Amino acid sequence: MAAPTFDSRSLFFAWSTYRTDYDTYAKWYDDEHIPQVMDVPGMVGAQRFLLADTKPLPGVRALDFGHLAIYEMEGSAQPFREEVKRKLISGEMVLPDFMNRPFQALFLDAVSEPFLSDAFAEAENLDDRHLFFAWSRHTGDDATFAKWYDEEHIPQIMSAPGMLRAQRFEVSDVKPLPGVETPDLGHLAIYEIAGDLEGFRAEVKRQLISEEMVLPDFMIPPFAAMFLKPVSPFFLASR
Repeated sequence: MAAPTFDSRSLFFAWSTYRTDYDTYAKWYDDEHIPQVMDVPGMVGAQRFLLADTKPLPGVRALDFGHLAIYEMEGSAQPFREEVKRKLISGEMVLPDFMNRPFQALFLDAVSEPFLSDAFAEAENLDDRHLFFAWSRHTGDDATFAKWYDEEHIPQIMSAPGMLRAQRFEVSDVKPLPGVETPDLGHLAIYEIAGDLEGFRAEVKRQLISEEMVLPDFMIPPFAAMFLKPVSPFFLASR
């Protein structure tokens, strides 16, 4: 089965920390929590991640919000929000006592087309995808920023080893779920890499140090970033 694609991609990020052993937490997430939302209209799939051991790139602010569950949707995330809210309020969905509160969460909408490598077309699934998140802010106009990102910056990074897909996102207009905190991090570029992150990191670092990759003056440093490794398969919804 090929990796899923989207006409209109939206994401929900749910970060959490917990007061139990990891195996208990993971079993609850995979056997109970994720299945409860996989039948929501528009759901494509979900996957869980932890921070990778990969050393941060030079000059970035490395973030750590804990365990991350990513829910991927076709179209608006509004139906997902309404169904999760309904299940929480009705008591159909119960969050265990070992979950620390409040949770950090974000709804995100794609603001660029996906950049796909040849390897993406050949991928049978997304179980081993590793992620690099790069958040940024800029001065000046959005059109100049988007043009640089799409025509120069992402194409440079697509040459790095293991690249599968890259896409840009902004915080969605979908209202946050009740009781969560929404980190204000700005624009997000997501780079999906097959397997080991070291080759990707080394190539991006090389391009930066050699000045083959130049970040324009309208970018506001420091950038916030995360390297993430998968800790679950990609759970594919029935569509």
